[in-house]
Amino acid sequence: MNYIGSIAPYNLKASFHVFYTLVQSTSTSNVMQQVAIFPVYSALQGWFSRSSAPEPSADPQPETGPQAVPAPEKPKPNLPNWMAALLLLCGVIAGYSTYQILQSSGASQSGAAKSTTLQTVTVERTDFQRKVRIGGTSGATNFAMIRAPRMQGGLDRGGGSSLTIETLAEPGSIVQAGDVVAQFESKRTSDTLETFASALAQTKAQVAARKANMIIATETLQQNFVNALSEAKKAKFDLQTAEVKSAIQAEILALLAAESDSSSIQLEEEYRLQQIANIAESRSLEISIEQDKKRKDRTEADFGKMVIRSPVSGLVVVETIFQRGTFAQTSPGDQVHSGSYFMRIVDLSNMAVFASLNQVDSQSIQIGSKVNIQLDAYPDVVFEGRVSSVGAMAVSGSSGGGSRGPPGSTGSRDQWVKQIPVQVEILSTDDRIMPDLSASADIIIEQLDDVLVIPRAAVKMSSERYLVWVMQDNRLVEREVALGPISDTEAVVISGLNEGEQIAALAEINTTMIAQR
Repeated sequence: MNYIGSIAPYNLKASFHVFYTLVQSTSTSNVMQQVAIFPVYSALQGWFSRSSAPEPSADPQPETGPQAVPAPEKPKPNLPNWMAALLLLCGVIAGYSTYQILQSSGASQSGAAKSTTLQTVTVERTDFQRKVRIGGTSGATNFAMIRAPRMQGGLDRGGGSSLTIETLAEPGSIVQAGDVVAQFESKRTSDTLETFASALAQTKAQVAARKANMIIATETLQQNFVNALSEAKKAKFDLQTAEVKSAIQAEILALLAAESDSSSIQLEEEYRLQQIANIAESRSLEISIEQDKKRKDRTEADFGKMVIRSPVSGLVVVETIFQRGTFAQTSPGDQVHSGSYFMRIVDLSNMAVFASLNQVDSQSIQIGSKVNIQLDAYPDVVFEGRVSSVGAMAVSGSSGGGSRGPPGSTGSRDQWVKQIPVQVEILSTDDRIMPDLSASADIIIEQLDDVLVIPRAAVKMSSERYLVWVMQDNRLVEREVALGPISDTEAVVISGLNEGEQIAALAEINTTMIAQR
């Protein structure tokens, strides 16, 4: 027990040294640390030194000669371990409380110093603009979409579901109307065209031969019919001599006359039917020729579509397509589906910004309004423009999903918020204006020149009055002003302020600022 009591002060002292070192290693002020910790540290340091003093030896060496009688010593205080631990804990709590008080006092003084900083602005005479900002994308009003030709022939006639690009105009190049911008592989179509041309010539030869045979057969029937008529006439003439003939001969002549008459009638009907059959077969042969000719003409038209020429002059813009498992720009060797778009020719002489306007602001703008345009690619350049068209119908703000709209509405919030399509014509001519650039456009709704302008944030609305804080005799005074047009950031002053006066930049200030001013 005595051994534990003798080493306890050392353990407590080491613990306190560790605490003091940790506090000093933090990022707080060193002065505050010393003020908070040093009194406790000094008080306990003395007790530690007394508690850890070495005790006198139990068997001192005897000394020769007379010795002075020592004065009686007072008994040393012997503090229990729990009391030493309690003192240490109380010291730590007291030091931490002092440190927190000093910290809060310093923070309040710093905040007070900051709160006294008041920002003021000067009333100036300048130009005022009330505008509405919209965002959109630059594009051309005159352009041509180039797509893969739609093949009239099928797979067996030189067509197909896809075409292979053989040559392609350089993306970003300028082409003129009539220039070749794309060419497709046409060997298969050319071979098919030759096959159909040969088939057409062969069909025509076969039809001519068949028509000649039909003419011969018809002429033969006609000749037989004429012969039958002659025989019938001869038999009728012979029958007239039956009176001088025997009964048997007269009967034979009657039978020959009847047979000749029947034969002539039959041959006449066969001739008539043959003529009808010849007309039908001739039409069938003509249809065969027309079919082969149309197949040849369709393939010839497809062959002419293998070369695509630009209908307008402008910039070549190559579209992105899904090719070989990824999205990439179209290039020679790629296959494109028949009828799909793969290129645009953009007329850079007529550029515009295609944007949408909130339905709330739709009644504020007019066609022809002046517009200041900025492209995100060139933020320091302002281009002139004007509103060229405003949509007649509102559209949904976004086609994507979103949170539900208000109670009673249908669709998502994006579909509930409506936008008005707006087209802004770019009047400036600059080579940096290109299609598909993100842009912002400030539509000028109202403009006043050479008027007093103050920040809108400096104006306070109170009982339908406009108030501002004015610097007068080195103190802030509240003053009523009359305002004209107001924008989102500025307001025009009609009366109540003079040019050059200083006013508070913010309408809401505390009384401390006024007193210190």
